[in-house]
Amino acid sequence: MKLLLFCLLIFVESTYAADCDGTFTSIAVIQGQQDKSPLLNQKVVVKAVVTGVFTETGGLDGFFVQSMQPDNDLNTSEGLFIYTGRWQPDVTQGDVVAISGRVSELHDLTQLQAIEGITLCESQHNLPEPKNIQLPLDDFNLENVENMRVTVTGAIITDIYQYLKFGELTVSSERMFSTTTLVEPGLAVPPLMAFQQRDQLVIDDGRLQAYARPFSVGEDGQASVAADNPIRTGYMLDAVGVLNYAFGQYKLQPTQALKISPQSNFREQQPDRPNGNLTVATFNIENWFTDFNDGSDQCGNIKGMGCRGARNELEQRRQLAKLVTVINRLDAAAIGLQELQNNQNESLQRLVEALNETAEFNKWAYINAGQLGQDVIKVGIIYQPQLVEPQGEYALLNSESLPEYEDHRNRVVLAQTFQHNNSQQLFTLASLHLKSKGCRDAVGLDMAQKDGQGCYNPTRSKAAQQIVNWLDTDPTNMGAELRLVVGDFNSYQKEDPIVVFEKAGYVNLAQEFLGVENWTTSYRGKVGSLDYIMVNKALAEKASGVTQWHINADEIRDFGYRISPLAEGIARPVSFYQASPFSSSDHDPVIAGFELSLKPVPSNKK
Repeated sequence: MKLLLFCLLIFVESTYAADCDGTFTSIAVIQGQQDKSPLLNQKVVVKAVVTGVFTETGGLDGFFVQSMQPDNDLNTSEGLFIYTGRWQPDVTQGDVVAISGRVSELHDLTQLQAIEGITLCESQHNLPEPKNIQLPLDDFNLENVENMRVTVTGAIITDIYQYLKFGELTVSSERMFSTTTLVEPGLAVPPLMAFQQRDQLVIDDGRLQAYARPFSVGEDGQASVAADNPIRTGYMLDAVGVLNYAFGQYKLQPTQALKISPQSNFREQQPDRPNGNLTVATFNIENWFTDFNDGSDQCGNIKGMGCRGARNELEQRRQLAKLVTVINRLDAAAIGLQELQNNQNESLQRLVEALNETAEFNKWAYINAGQLGQDVIKVGIIYQPQLVEPQGEYALLNSESLPEYEDHRNRVVLAQTFQHNNSQQLFTLASLHLKSKGCRDAVGLDMAQKDGQGCYNPTRSKAAQQIVNWLDTDPTNMGAELRLVVGDFNSYQKEDPIVVFEKAGYVNLAQEFLGVENWTTSYRGKVGSLDYIMVNKALAEKASGVTQWHINADEIRDFGYRISPLAEGIARPVSFYQASPFSSSDHDPVIAGFELSLKPVPSNKK
């Protein structure tokens, strides 16, 4: 028998012995049926099996034990956390130990601390069967299995935002969608939010420090996460561990390797191209700037707003390589872009030059509309001249063409009519970027109204109606019957701005072809669509399909083009970057296909 005694930093008058054959306090009694232990601050001796050890440097500073003879009361937990601080006692999973210490609560976690003795009574004991946590939790109270062995199977990873920094994943029973993706704004939002709250569980990594190395595992379940060994939302996961409570959350701390199933959401290296002889796409490229982000409050000739995007030449090359890869693989005839630097033509020209250099011929061209308003970002349109040709002049919806249009919030809208070279038919493409949901400077009705639509919903809705009315006037004067409005609407599909377009006869192709559960972005573990291809009824009749290419919404953001440290003193690994389409932006591109028949030639016969 091995006796381990720990001398506390504070003076202890006598040792409260931990004898394997002594009298013990039941863990269920220590836990009790309330939030706090009925034996708080009392000295006890427990005998239990070790279920999880997290005593290594940077770990949870303790280990978990569980009763070998449960009391069968489902309202009391049979597990206990043993806080050892910097002491690393020689205990192993499967050890049966007798422990003497004082009952305490640390941030609502019941534990033993001030440990006076740990005695090894037996080794390699069978572990208790883990309790299966079924999501959503509904009436299941996690308090009743606190510190116990638990398992979750077939869960879907829904949030990876904290994975690199804290080793945390959030899992749910299914993909989690932003509320107004699924229900109309208003009364239906709070019940759905409450349900979604019950359908989440955090899977941690048993470590406390930020950016602990080695980084947590990637999809292979063994090597550290990296650009070629990712963790993506939508992956299926099985986990076995102990249920810990920390920082206001229950967290499953794994005691064996995670089982990750990437086949539940494979990366698609190429988009699933829809059928049709015309393809049109939209892509928010997340701040492609030709001027560097140097921290100043001026960008080009625009004052009061600093540059965004790359901070130096290397970051800029890495960003451009990713964007070129995405756009070349989309290979659409025309693409509406958002978040270009708002300069005369440098941002578009650099992008198109890089695209043509990769293609080794002048495959791409752009609509040179110059600087658009005074926002630091603008929209743009690029196209393939061998497939479509611009007709007439471009048109702008801004505060000059319509004084009521707030182009300092909603970006200037750019419209261009094209002729489809194969069918000779005309279509007008408008690229837009409506005001974000961010609440900075929001006042009055533009503040969040607790209906799920966030801030500035009235501003976006007003702009949507103005865009509809503007397009009805045929702003390019080319008489095109076919119309597309593409871009970042900053609105989920049940929200007011989308409804404005739908009431005007525009069709959301994603909902038409993919159903209600479609997405292009992710925020706080919930996905939803902000990027749309909306078409009028005449073009909807010719639509053959739509694809949302999930190369960004499901990915870890830190696998983008940045080279800066993850945190002070923590370098960004070389393995975090690839010149691939993944983590190229914070939005997924959308591509739609249309079958345009040859325009009939008018007959001269009477």
